[in-house]
Amino acid sequence: MELWILAALGNPLIFSIVTLIDKRVLSGFQLQLPSFNLFVGGSQGVFGLTVLLFSFPSGVEFTILAQAWSIGFLQGISLIFMFWMLKREDPSRVIPAMQTVPIYVAFLAWIIFSESLSAPQWAAVFLAVGGSVLASVKASDAGGTGGFAFQPVFLLLAVGALLMASSQLITKGIVDDLSTLHIVSFRGSGLFSVMWLVFARPSYIRGLGAFLKQPKRAPWLILAEGIMPFNGHLLITYAIGIGPVSLVSALGGARPIFVFSMSVLGAWLAPSVIYERFSRRDVLLKLSSASLVVFAVALISLS
Repeated sequence: MELWILAALGNPLIFSIVTLIDKRVLSGFQLQLPSFNLFVGGSQGVFGLTVLLFSFPSGVEFTILAQAWSIGFLQGISLIFMFWMLKREDPSRVIPAMQTVPIYVAFLAWIIFSESLSAPQWAAVFLAVGGSVLASVKASDAGGTGGFAFQPVFLLLAVGALLMASSQLITKGIVDDLSTLHIVSFRGSGLFSVMWLVFARPSYIRGLGAFLKQPKRAPWLILAEGIMPFNGHLLITYAIGIGPVSLVSALGGARPIFVFSMSVLGAWLAPSVIYERFSRRDVLLKLSSASLVVFAVALISLS
């Protein structure tokens, strides 16, 4: 298996852990969402600006730097949508709703970069998306019908998915002009800009400060939205630079499967930590979706 495939899978693995910790911070610790978003943007901005302060890229056109900054700005808007839904929905239903991203990326990469995929690779893209969407269907026993109820979270998150896809395409377009570390650093500054532009209010800043003073709770937030995302984005930026962006994006379809697997395991081993419960039919349904994603990964690896 090629290194870019492992890096592309490492990103959703990291962010699956981030997702579950985010749910605990938002729902369990009751951190206000605006204060949470301030930390998300602020932490990545601090990491990014620190790198740029000591290693600013020289001889690079301003338009390239602006594009690198816009990656974070676009992702920031997408994350605002996702976090808003994450506070109201179970993680294993929110994350799959964002998995239309690979389809956007595949079609736009074909138009913009003339990035053509073979028939098995196209099949892998749609299998990954199909498995992710299937993971968002929740078995429902309401009214004793024993039917299935589709969770309509796609409408709000569809725009976020398109913005996320655009950010990946921009990344692909500038990987030859900036290093992986510099792209991720400029992304951090862009994310900081949008989060603080939208949420920087004295009450929310005070709320974040009070939360960070809690020694038993603050480390969860620092780990999940400080350290882990920066490393996760290094992995996906590296993968996009080497592999086809459409396939890298498709491998992100493993994220809801990781979230589901960790949620089931956590609900069994540490039920006080996981804020989601599954029926037997939920488990069977999501195992079916997992098989589609695993098959997609196998196709990408072998094609």
